[in-house]
Amino acid sequence: MTKRKHLAATPRFLKPTHYLSLTVAALCTFSSINAYSQETDQERIKNLEQRLLELEQQVLKNKKASQSEITKASNKKKVIIDKSAKRPSHKFEAPDKSIVLSHSDTTLQLGGHIWLDAIYNNGEMTNRAGFQPSSIAYSANTTKDNTLFHVGPSNLFVKSYTPTKYGAMTTRFELDLFDSQGDAGINLTHIWGEINGFGAGQTFTGFMDINAFPNILDFWGPNSMVFTRQPQVRYRTDISKNARLSFTIEKSSSDFAVPKNSTGAAYNDITELPDFTAAYKYSGDFGYINTAMIIRKLGYETATTKDTTMGWGLNVSGNLTVSSEDSVQFQLVYGEGIGRYINDTCCSYYSDETGGIDGGLDGNGDLAAIPVTAAYVYYNKQWNKKWSSAIGYSYLTVDNLVTQKDLALKNSSYASSNLIWYPTTQVKAGIEVLYGDVQSNAGSEADNYRLQMSVAFKY
Repeated sequence: MTKRKHLAATPRFLKPTHYLSLTVAALCTFSSINAYSQETDQERIKNLEQRLLELEQQVLKNKKASQSEITKASNKKKVIIDKSAKRPSHKFEAPDKSIVLSHSDTTLQLGGHIWLDAIYNNGEMTNRAGFQPSSIAYSANTTKDNTLFHVGPSNLFVKSYTPTKYGAMTTRFELDLFDSQGDAGINLTHIWGEINGFGAGQTFTGFMDINAFPNILDFWGPNSMVFTRQPQVRYRTDISKNARLSFTIEKSSSDFAVPKNSTGAAYNDITELPDFTAAYKYSGDFGYINTAMIIRKLGYETATTKDTTMGWGLNVSGNLTVSSEDSVQFQLVYGEGIGRYINDTCCSYYSDETGGIDGGLDGNGDLAAIPVTAAYVYYNKQWNKKWSSAIGYSYLTVDNLVTQKDLALKNSSYASSNLIWYPTTQVKAGIEVLYGDVQSNAGSEADNYRLQMSVAFKY
């Protein structure tokens, strides 16, 4: 009965066909809902994928920007390292040694080289470490031995770079161990600071061109080369893409030539004005040419006399590209009263006896500047990455005054040839043959052959 009552409670209008229709409708509704749900998930996944792609692209963009900034900073440091002029004979590579100071914008660079020369002289050269023709003695047995080992060309430097609102500030502190007798002594060669083209301290004179120094092993260099370092102030500026102009005001010193039958004690040099220099450098694919001039005031006084005169000089030098492997370095100098600026005339072996070379007394007893002509040319051959050679000749002549002493320097010459090996970028070794001769005002002559072997380690 219970079952029957239950069955009897079922509505009469729900026939079997109605059940089928309801089932189909329900399935259709579920299918529609499920399709809608699946479509929404796909859109969400698609949106997430698009967002991830955008984020990945942004990360890559930021990474490239960071790498670009690092590269720029690295390149900037490399420019700093290569900025200073170096003697060509000491140009061999070294890795970046820059140090960024903590809590500072200053970058330091430490470096230098260890250098050994082994020397044999055939003649009486009194400058035992440097090949200086005017140091060749006219008398026999002036020197006691012919061989020498010395480390004088070794050096140490500290450079700095600091960006400022006025431009980059750079400094240079450098010393070497050169001594003419082959003993290791400390010489402060560069104490220099510069900012936005203005510089002050001690460095190469504005009248010289250090980049025209030939690729030789001899530390002294050609007898005719203008070479000195002294305190100065300097301004230089680029006037075009290829041209640079510079001016200096430098420490001066009159180097008076004591006349015959006189002693140096009776004459005193006087300096009323500093030396003034100006230089113009033009560079291009051919290399570069540098033209420099100097104006100076010379003077002397005794207990009863005082006199002054003007000196001047012109120096044309350069480095010309012959090919990708070969180049020519040269210099031509003429002037009056510029002897102290030139390698051989600056410090002849007999200068203590004869006095200086800048100015002296003419036939009338008036102070006159002494004329000097000097020139050299060198050919540099790069055989390959590991071997190079340089060969050249240098000549110097002085137009002596009639009052100069017999042993005053008249002229000298210098010639050399070498073969240099670079086993690595930081090591070099080579052999060099040199010849020099000298002649005095009275006609005395002397010469010397030298064989030199050198090895250097850059650090």
